[in-house]
Amino acid sequence: MRKLTVHFIEKDKKSKDSIQILKIGGVNNTGQRWAISTKEAIQGIESGQWELFVLSNTNEIPVRIRLGENQPPVLIAQGDGYLHNLLEDLPEINLEEPV
Repeated sequence: MRKLTVHFIEKDKKSKDSIQILKIGGVNNTGQRWAISTKEAIQGIESGQWELFVLSNTNEIPVRIRLGENQPPVLIAQGDGYLHNLLEDLPEINLEEPV
């Protein structure tokens, strides 16, 4: 299992009603930026390929999959006393721009 810290997100610009995260990403231990779609992240978590987390006050908050009734699965990171999705607090990044 590969453990990765999520540092940024890419949101769906068309979605007005709620925040829809299209991609998540971070920087690996060699300084290279990585990004994967939420679909890839969900598959990786389910298969045990990846363990994803966000940092909150130096605490590792795991990224989990939330299954809603009649809704597609979404990524969520909750914990450390927060009720909202901490992924939504991460900065949005344009993946086409250089680091």
